[in-house]
Amino acid sequence: MRVVNVKGDAMTMVKVVFACSSLGEWGVTDVVVSYIEENNVEIDVYLGNTLIDMYGQRGSVHLAQGVFDRMQQRNLVSWNAMIMGYGKIGNLVAAEELFNAMPQRDVISWTSMITGYSQAGQFNDAVRLFEGMMKAKVKPDEITVASVLFACAHIGSLDAGEAVHDYVQKYDVKADVYVGNALIDMYWKCGVVEKALDVFKKMRKKDSVSWTSIIAGLEVNGFANSALYFFSRMLREGVRPSHGAFVGILLACAHAGLVNKGLEYFESMERVYGLKPEMKHYGCIVDLLSHSGNLQRAYEFIKEMPVAPDVVVWRILLCASQVHGNISLAEIATKKLLELDPSNSGNYVLSSNTYASSNRWEDVVKMRGLMEKSNVQKPSGSSSIEINGSSSSSGFLLY
Repeated sequence: MRVVNVKGDAMTMVKVVFACSSLGEWGVTDVVVSYIEENNVEIDVYLGNTLIDMYGQRGSVHLAQGVFDRMQQRNLVSWNAMIMGYGKIGNLVAAEELFNAMPQRDVISWTSMITGYSQAGQFNDAVRLFEGMMKAKVKPDEITVASVLFACAHIGSLDAGEAVHDYVQKYDVKADVYVGNALIDMYWKCGVVEKALDVFKKMRKKDSVSWTSIIAGLEVNGFANSALYFFSRMLREGVRPSHGAFVGILLACAHAGLVNKGLEYFESMERVYGLKPEMKHYGCIVDLLSHSGNLQRAYEFIKEMPVAPDVVVWRILLCASQVHGNISLAEIATKKLLELDPSNSGNYVLSSNTYASSNRWEDVVKMRGLMEKSNVQKPSGSSSIEINGSSSSSGFLLY
Protein backbone atom coordinates (compact mmCIF):
# COMPACT_ATOMS: atom_id res chain seq x y z
CA MET A 1 0.00 0.00 0.00
CA ARG A 2 2.86 2.33 0.85
CA VAL A 3 4.75 1.34 -2.31
CA VAL A 4 1.89 2.27 -4.64
CA ASN A 5 1.08 5.34 -2.52
CA VAL A 6 -2.50 4.30 -1.74
CA LYS A 7 -3.93 5.71 1.48
CA GLY A 8 -5.68 3.14 3.63
CA ASP A 9 -8.94 4.02 5.33
CA ALA A 10 -10.09 3.18 8.86
CA MET A 11 -11.70 -0.12 7.86
CA THR A 12 -8.50 -1.28 6.16
CA MET A 13 -6.51 -0.38 9.28
CA VAL A 14 -8.98 -2.34 11.44
CA LYS A 15 -8.32 -5.48 9.38
CA VAL A 16 -4.55 -5.01 9.42
CA VAL A 17 -4.35 -4.31 13.19
CA PHE A 18 -6.66 -7.23 13.94
CA ALA A 19 -4.57 -9.60 11.80
CA CYS A 20 -1.30 -8.47 13.39
CA SER A 21 -2.77 -8.75 16.91
CA SER A 22 -4.04 -12.25 16.22
CA LEU A 23 -0.53 -13.28 15.18
CA GLY A 24 1.14 -11.40 18.04
CA GLU A 25 3.11 -9.29 15.57
CA TRP A 26 3.45 -6.28 17.86
CA GLY A 27 6.31 -4.75 15.91
CA VAL A 28 4.15 -4.65 12.79
CA THR A 29 1.24 -3.14 14.72
CA ASP A 30 3.55 -0.31 15.82
CA VAL A 31 4.34 0.37 12.16
CA VAL A 32 0.61 0.39 11.37
CA VAL A 33 -0.10 2.83 14.22
CA SER A 34 2.66 5.12 12.92
CA TYR A 35 1.07 4.96 9.48
CA ILE A 36 -2.32 5.90 10.95
CA GLU A 37 -0.83 8.92 12.73
CA GLU A 38 1.32 10.06 9.79
CA ASN A 39 -1.57 9.86 7.32
CA ASN A 40 -4.22 11.28 9.66
CA VAL A 41 -6.42 8.22 9.25
CA GLU A 42 -9.67 8.92 11.05
CA ILE A 43 -9.94 6.86 14.23
CA ASP A 44 -13.62 5.97 14.19
CA VAL A 45 -15.27 3.80 16.83
CA TYR A 46 -14.32 0.54 15.09
CA LEU A 47 -10.65 1.39 14.60
CA GLY A 48 -10.49 2.90 18.08
CA ASN A 49 -11.90 -0.25 19.67
CA THR A 50 -9.47 -2.42 17.70
CA LEU A 51 -6.51 -0.32 18.85
CA ILE A 52 -7.70 -0.36 22.48
CA ASP A 53 -8.08 -4.13 22.38
CA MET A 54 -4.64 -4.52 20.80
CA TYR A 55 -2.96 -2.36 23.44
CA GLY A 56 -4.89 -4.16 26.17
CA GLN A 57 -3.56 -7.52 24.97
CA ARG A 58 -0.04 -6.12 25.16
CA GLY A 59 -0.58 -4.67 28.63
CA SER A 60 0.03 -1.14 27.27
CA VAL A 61 -3.10 0.31 28.83
CA HIS A 62 -1.66 3.83 28.96
CA LEU A 63 -1.56 3.78 25.14
CA ALA A 64 -5.08 2.36 25.03
CA GLN A 65 -6.19 5.21 27.30
CA GLY A 66 -4.68 7.69 24.86
CA VAL A 67 -6.73 6.22 22.01
CA PHE A 68 -9.84 6.14 24.18
CA ASP A 69 -9.43 9.80 25.14
CA ARG A 70 -9.04 10.87 21.49
CA MET A 71 -12.10 9.00 20.24
CA GLN A 72 -14.96 11.29 19.20
CA GLN A 73 -17.44 8.45 19.57
CA ARG A 74 -17.40 5.52 21.96
CA ASN A 75 -19.69 2.56 22.43
CA LEU A 76 -20.03 -0.19 25.03
CA VAL A 77 -17.21 -2.12 23.40
CA SER A 78 -14.87 0.86 23.90
CA TRP A 79 -15.61 1.12 27.62
CA ASN A 80 -15.51 -2.63 28.20
CA ALA A 81 -12.19 -2.99 26.39
CA MET A 82 -10.66 -0.30 28.62
CA ILE A 83 -12.03 -1.91 31.79
CA MET A 84 -10.68 -5.32 30.75
CA GLY A 85 -7.32 -3.74 29.93
CA TYR A 86 -6.99 -2.15 33.36
CA GLY A 87 -8.23 -5.35 34.99
CA LYS A 88 -5.56 -7.35 33.18
CA ILE A 89 -2.76 -5.29 34.73
CA GLY A 90 -4.46 -5.20 38.13
CA ASN A 91 -5.30 -1.48 38.16
CA LEU A 92 -8.81 -1.94 39.51
CA VAL A 93 -9.05 1.62 40.82
CA ALA A 94 -8.84 2.96 37.26
CA ALA A 95 -11.12 0.17 36.05
CA GLU A 96 -13.84 1.03 38.56
CA GLU A 97 -13.53 4.75 37.82
CA LEU A 98 -14.29 3.97 34.18
CA PHE A 99 -17.02 1.55 35.22
CA ASN A 100 -18.72 4.21 37.35
CA ALA A 101 -18.45 6.76 34.52
CA MET A 102 -20.07 4.49 31.92
CA PRO A 103 -23.30 5.87 30.44
CA GLN A 104 -24.65 2.30 30.36
CA ARG A 105 -23.40 -1.15 31.34
CA ASP A 106 -23.98 -4.66 30.03
CA VAL A 107 -23.13 -8.11 31.37
CA ILE A 108 -19.57 -7.82 30.00
CA SER A 109 -19.01 -4.59 31.95
CA TRP A 110 -20.11 -6.14 35.24
CA THR A 111 -18.34 -9.44 34.59
CA SER A 112 -15.05 -7.72 33.73
CA MET A 113 -15.07 -5.90 37.07
CA ILE A 114 -16.17 -8.91 39.12
CA THR A 115 -13.60 -11.17 37.46
CA GLY A 116 -10.91 -8.53 37.91
CA TYR A 117 -11.60 -8.24 41.63
CA SER A 118 -11.70 -12.02 42.08
CA GLN A 119 -8.41 -12.53 40.25
CA ALA A 120 -6.80 -9.76 42.32
CA GLY A 121 -7.90 -11.36 45.58
CA GLN A 122 -10.34 -8.53 46.39
CA PHE A 123 -13.11 -11.00 47.05
CA ASN A 124 -15.40 -8.78 49.11
CA ASP A 125 -15.39 -6.20 46.30
CA ALA A 126 -16.31 -8.94 43.81
CA VAL A 127 -19.31 -9.97 45.93
CA ARG A 128 -20.27 -6.31 46.46
CA LEU A 129 -20.28 -5.67 42.74
CA PHE A 130 -22.31 -8.81 42.05
CA GLU A 131 -24.94 -7.56 44.50
CA GLY A 132 -24.97 -4.28 42.56
CA MET A 133 -25.42 -6.23 39.34
CA MET A 134 -28.46 -7.98 40.80
CA LYS A 135 -29.96 -4.64 41.87
CA ALA A 136 -29.39 -3.31 38.35
CA LYS A 137 -31.30 -6.37 37.06
CA VAL A 138 -28.51 -7.40 34.68
CA LYS A 139 -28.57 -11.16 34.13
CA PRO A 140 -25.13 -12.73 34.75
CA ASP A 141 -23.60 -15.30 32.46
CA GLU A 142 -21.64 -18.41 33.43
CA ILE A 143 -18.36 -16.47 33.67
CA THR A 144 -19.90 -13.95 36.08
CA VAL A 145 -21.33 -16.73 38.22
CA ALA A 146 -18.07 -18.70 38.35
CA SER A 147 -16.10 -15.56 39.26
CA VAL A 148 -18.37 -14.55 42.14
CA LEU A 149 -18.50 -18.14 43.42
CA PHE A 150 -14.70 -18.14 43.40
CA ALA A 151 -14.84 -15.02 45.59
CA CYS A 152 -17.44 -16.54 47.94
CA ALA A 153 -15.26 -19.63 48.36
CA HIS A 154 -12.23 -17.61 49.37
CA ILE A 155 -14.01 -15.50 51.99
CA GLY A 156 -15.99 -18.49 53.24
CA SER A 157 -19.31 -16.76 52.56
CA LEU A 158 -21.73 -19.67 52.37
CA ASP A 159 -24.82 -17.42 52.46
CA ALA A 160 -23.67 -15.45 49.41
CA GLY A 161 -22.60 -18.62 47.60
CA GLU A 162 -25.96 -20.31 48.22
CA ALA A 163 -27.76 -17.17 47.03
CA VAL A 164 -25.79 -17.30 43.77
CA HIS A 165 -26.62 -21.01 43.41
CA ASP A 166 -30.33 -20.29 43.98
CA TYR A 167 -30.19 -17.55 41.33
CA VAL A 168 -28.61 -19.93 38.82
CA GLN A 169 -31.40 -22.45 39.36
CA LYS A 170 -34.24 -19.92 39.46
CA TYR A 171 -33.28 -17.90 36.39
CA ASP A 172 -31.87 -20.77 34.33
CA VAL A 173 -28.34 -19.40 33.99
CA LYS A 174 -26.29 -21.73 31.81
CA ALA A 175 -24.79 -24.15 34.33
CA ASP A 176 -21.92 -25.67 32.38
CA VAL A 177 -18.87 -27.50 33.71
CA TYR A 178 -17.27 -24.15 34.56
CA VAL A 179 -20.15 -23.20 36.89
CA GLY A 180 -20.46 -26.71 38.30
CA ASN A 181 -16.78 -26.76 39.22
CA ALA A 182 -17.09 -23.34 40.86
CA LEU A 183 -20.06 -24.55 42.93
CA ILE A 184 -18.19 -27.66 44.07
CA ASP A 185 -15.19 -25.53 45.02
CA MET A 186 -17.34 -23.03 46.92
CA TYR A 187 -19.29 -25.64 48.88
CA TRP A 188 -16.32 -27.70 50.03
CA LYS A 189 -14.31 -24.61 50.98
CA CYS A 190 -17.28 -23.55 53.09
CA GLY A 191 -17.35 -27.03 54.65
CA VAL A 192 -20.64 -28.18 53.11
CA VAL A 193 -19.45 -31.40 51.51
CA GLU A 194 -22.96 -32.82 51.05
CA LYS A 195 -23.92 -30.00 48.68
CA ALA A 196 -20.61 -30.26 46.84
CA LEU A 197 -21.33 -33.95 46.25
CA ASP A 198 -24.89 -33.16 45.17
CA VAL A 199 -23.65 -30.68 42.55
CA PHE A 200 -21.02 -33.17 41.38
CA LYS A 201 -23.54 -35.99 40.98
CA LYS A 202 -25.98 -33.79 39.03
CA MET A 203 -23.37 -32.54 36.55
CA ARG A 204 -24.06 -34.09 33.15
CA LYS A 205 -20.50 -33.50 32.05
CA LYS A 206 -17.43 -33.58 34.26
CA ASP A 207 -13.82 -32.76 33.48
CA SER A 208 -10.55 -33.36 35.30
CA VAL A 209 -11.10 -30.20 37.37
CA SER A 210 -14.47 -31.55 38.60
CA TRP A 211 -12.88 -34.75 39.85
CA THR A 212 -9.87 -32.98 41.33
CA SER A 213 -12.10 -30.53 43.21
CA ILE A 214 -14.37 -33.17 44.75
CA ILE A 215 -11.38 -35.32 45.75
CA ALA A 216 -9.64 -32.33 47.34
CA GLY A 217 -12.84 -31.22 49.06
CA LEU A 218 -13.47 -34.63 50.59
CA GLU A 219 -9.88 -34.94 51.79
CA VAL A 220 -9.71 -31.45 53.32
CA ASN A 221 -12.99 -31.97 55.16
CA GLY A 222 -11.87 -35.25 56.72
CA PHE A 223 -13.41 -37.79 54.34
CA ALA A 224 -10.20 -39.51 53.27
CA ASN A 225 -11.83 -42.84 52.41
CA SER A 226 -14.43 -41.10 50.23
CA ALA A 227 -11.63 -39.23 48.46
CA LEU A 228 -9.94 -42.57 47.78
CA TYR A 229 -13.21 -43.96 46.40
CA PHE A 230 -13.71 -41.04 44.00
CA PHE A 231 -10.10 -41.20 42.82
CA SER A 232 -10.54 -44.90 41.98
CA ARG A 233 -13.84 -44.15 40.28
CA MET A 234 -12.21 -41.38 38.25
CA LEU A 235 -9.59 -43.82 36.98
CA ARG A 236 -12.27 -46.42 36.16
CA GLU A 237 -14.13 -43.85 34.07
CA GLY A 238 -10.99 -43.17 32.07
CA VAL A 239 -10.37 -39.64 33.33
CA ARG A 240 -6.68 -38.76 33.36
CA PRO A 241 -5.68 -37.56 36.85
CA SER A 242 -4.11 -34.12 37.17
CA HIS A 243 -1.27 -32.95 39.40
CA GLY A 244 -3.93 -31.55 41.74
CA ALA A 245 -5.78 -34.86 41.93
CA PHE A 246 -2.57 -36.58 43.00
CA VAL A 247 -2.05 -34.00 45.76
CA GLY A 248 -5.54 -34.77 47.05
CA ILE A 249 -5.13 -38.54 46.95
CA LEU A 250 -1.65 -38.52 48.51
CA LEU A 251 -2.95 -36.42 51.41
CA ALA A 252 -5.95 -38.74 51.73
CA CYS A 253 -3.60 -41.73 51.96
CA ALA A 254 -1.60 -39.92 54.65
CA HIS A 255 -4.69 -39.22 56.74
CA ALA A 256 -6.05 -42.74 56.24
CA GLY A 257 -2.70 -44.28 57.21
CA LEU A 258 -2.30 -45.98 53.82
CA VAL A 259 1.45 -45.59 53.43
CA ASN A 260 2.06 -48.28 50.81
CA LYS A 261 -0.98 -47.21 48.78
CA GLY A 262 0.24 -43.61 48.80
CA LEU A 263 3.70 -44.66 47.68
CA GLU A 264 2.14 -46.70 44.87
CA TYR A 265 0.15 -43.70 43.66
CA PHE A 266 3.24 -41.48 43.82
CA GLU A 267 5.29 -43.99 41.84
CA SER A 268 2.54 -44.24 39.20
CA MET A 269 2.53 -40.50 38.49
CA GLU A 270 5.43 -40.51 36.07
CA ARG A 271 5.49 -44.21 35.16
CA VAL A 272 1.80 -44.56 34.23
CA TYR A 273 0.55 -41.02 33.59
CA GLY A 274 3.68 -39.18 32.50
CA LEU A 275 3.25 -36.58 35.24
CA LYS A 276 6.52 -35.37 36.71
CA PRO A 277 6.10 -34.95 40.49
CA GLU A 278 6.25 -31.36 41.71
CA MET A 279 7.50 -30.06 45.04
CA LYS A 280 4.01 -30.33 46.55
CA HIS A 281 3.91 -34.06 45.73
CA TYR A 282 7.26 -34.63 47.42
CA GLY A 283 5.88 -32.74 50.41
CA CYS A 284 2.87 -35.05 50.45
CA ILE A 285 5.12 -38.12 50.61
CA VAL A 286 7.13 -36.61 53.47
CA ASP A 287 3.80 -35.97 55.21
CA LEU A 288 2.63 -39.52 54.41
CA LEU A 289 5.73 -41.09 55.94
CA SER A 290 5.94 -38.67 58.87
CA HIS A 291 2.25 -39.02 59.67
CA SER A 292 2.72 -42.75 60.18
CA GLY A 293 5.78 -42.26 62.41
CA ASN A 294 8.33 -43.24 59.74
CA LEU A 295 10.44 -40.14 60.40
CA GLN A 296 13.79 -41.63 59.45
CA ARG A 297 12.32 -42.94 56.22
CA ALA A 298 10.87 -39.48 55.54
CA TYR A 299 14.30 -37.93 56.10
CA GLU A 300 15.93 -40.46 53.77
CA PHE A 301 13.28 -39.65 51.15
CA ILE A 302 14.09 -35.94 51.46
CA LYS A 303 17.81 -36.61 50.97
CA GLU A 304 17.07 -38.66 47.84
CA MET A 305 14.78 -36.07 46.23
CA PRO A 306 15.95 -35.10 42.70
CA VAL A 307 15.20 -31.46 43.52
CA ALA A 308 16.29 -29.36 46.49
CA PRO A 309 13.56 -29.52 49.17
CA ASP A 310 11.85 -26.23 49.96
CA VAL A 311 10.80 -24.77 53.31
CA VAL A 312 7.44 -26.55 53.25
CA VAL A 313 9.08 -29.98 53.03
CA TRP A 314 11.42 -29.23 55.93
CA ARG A 315 8.60 -27.71 57.96
CA ILE A 316 6.54 -30.89 57.54
CA LEU A 317 9.46 -32.90 58.92
CA LEU A 318 9.96 -30.45 61.79
CA CYS A 319 6.28 -30.58 62.79
CA ALA A 320 6.29 -34.38 62.70
CA SER A 321 9.53 -34.48 64.69
CA GLN A 322 7.88 -32.34 67.35
CA VAL A 323 4.83 -34.61 67.51
CA HIS A 324 6.95 -37.76 67.80
CA GLY A 325 9.61 -36.20 70.03
CA ASN A 326 12.48 -36.81 67.62
CA ILE A 327 14.89 -34.05 68.68
CA SER A 328 17.75 -35.02 66.36
CA LEU A 329 15.62 -34.77 63.21
CA ALA A 330 13.96 -31.63 64.54
CA GLU A 331 17.39 -30.00 64.83
CA ILE A 332 18.31 -31.03 61.28
CA ALA A 333 15.03 -29.62 59.93
CA THR A 334 15.43 -26.42 61.98
CA LYS A 335 18.94 -25.85 60.63
CA LYS A 336 17.71 -26.20 57.06
CA LEU A 337 14.72 -23.92 57.68
CA LEU A 338 16.86 -21.18 59.22
CA GLU A 339 19.17 -21.38 56.20
CA LEU A 340 16.29 -21.15 53.71
CA ASP A 341 13.94 -18.81 55.57
CA PRO A 342 15.73 -17.07 58.48
CA SER A 343 13.13 -14.32 58.88
CA ASN A 344 10.14 -16.61 59.44
CA SER A 345 9.23 -16.56 63.13
CA GLY A 346 7.24 -19.79 62.78
CA ASN A 347 10.43 -21.78 62.26
CA TYR A 348 11.86 -20.58 65.58
CA VAL A 349 8.58 -21.16 67.40
CA LEU A 350 8.22 -24.73 66.09
CA SER A 351 11.77 -25.57 67.09
CA SER A 352 11.32 -23.95 70.50
CA ASN A 353 8.12 -25.92 71.09
CA THR A 354 9.92 -29.14 70.17
CA TYR A 355 12.55 -28.48 72.82
CA ALA A 356 9.88 -27.50 75.34
CA SER A 357 7.96 -30.75 74.81
CA SER A 358 11.13 -32.62 75.78
CA ASN A 359 11.82 -30.35 78.78
CA ARG A 360 14.99 -29.00 77.18
CA TRP A 361 14.50 -25.53 78.58
CA GLU A 362 18.06 -24.33 78.01
CA ASP A 363 17.59 -24.99 74.29
CA VAL A 364 14.25 -23.15 74.40
CA VAL A 365 16.04 -20.11 75.82
CA LYS A 366 18.81 -20.40 73.21
CA MET A 367 16.28 -20.57 70.38
CA ARG A 368 14.41 -17.52 71.65
CA GLY A 369 17.72 -15.70 72.02
CA LEU A 370 18.62 -16.59 68.44
CA MET A 371 15.24 -15.27 67.35
CA GLU A 372 15.86 -11.95 69.13
CA LYS A 373 19.41 -11.76 67.80
CA SER A 374 18.10 -12.20 64.27
CA ASN A 375 15.55 -9.44 64.95
CA VAL A 376 12.66 -11.73 64.04
CA GLN A 377 9.26 -10.64 65.33
CA LYS A 378 6.44 -13.04 66.07
CA PRO A 379 3.37 -11.51 64.35
CA SER A 380 -0.18 -12.05 65.48
CA GLY A 381 -2.11 -13.94 62.85
CA SER A 382 -5.57 -13.09 61.68
CA SER A 383 -8.38 -15.05 60.19
CA SER A 384 -11.78 -14.28 58.84
CA ILE A 385 -14.71 -16.53 59.64
CA GLU A 386 -18.37 -16.24 58.85
CA ILE A 387 -20.74 -16.33 61.80
CA ASN A 388 -24.44 -16.38 60.94
CA GLY A 389 -23.74 -14.96 57.51
CA SER A 390 -21.46 -12.10 58.55
CA SER A 391 -17.69 -11.95 58.41
CA SER A 392 -15.74 -11.69 61.64
CA SER A 393 -12.01 -11.20 62.10
CA SER A 394 -9.95 -12.42 65.02
CA GLY A 395 -6.44 -11.53 66.07
CA PHE A 396 -5.25 -15.12 66.28
CA LEU A 397 -5.05 -18.10 63.97
CA LEU A 398 -7.85 -20.61 64.09
CA TYR A 399 -6.78 -24.21 63.54
